[in-house]
Amino acid sequence: MNQETKLLSVEYVVLIHATEDFNKVIKAVENLMPSSLRGRKKVEVEETRGHYENPIHIAKVSFRNPEYAVQAFSWIWARLSDEDKARLIKDLNLHLDDKPKLYMRLDKQEAFLGHLRLSTGDDVIKVVFSFKGSKEAVKDFLLSYDLRVV
Repeated sequence: MNQETKLLSVEYVVLIHATEDFNKVIKAVENLMPSSLRGRKKVEVEETRGHYENPIHIAKVSFRNPEYAVQAFSWIWARLSDEDKARLIKDLNLHLDDKPKLYMRLDKQEAFLGHLRLSTGDDVIKVVFSFKGSKEAVKDFLLSYDLRVV
């Protein structure tokens, strides 16, 4: 099995607060995907309430096609700094669950500006990559990834 067949899907998830411009936040999400996927996106929105009953929208964009997931991963990985890549691999257990799914939390403000930067804060766009195989296979995938730009 080649490395590309191990990647199954990608999902972008973002919280949009009442004080934020919905369209600008969706633009930030688009800035985290290759142009080939932007026109294919379907935004699902769920309305909920925060701790103080403030309205919050949860926006999700999913691509369940392995080819699209590979495109998204390649595009994001090629644009992450070497420091962010090294930190993600070093702290992989914090970014990976048993399914296995790889979680990247990318800075929402930076994404709006067209920059990709991992974040540990709350104002993030969560990008979740689902893989076939084991956690170890995901680690091998990341360590051997060829860093090409798509």
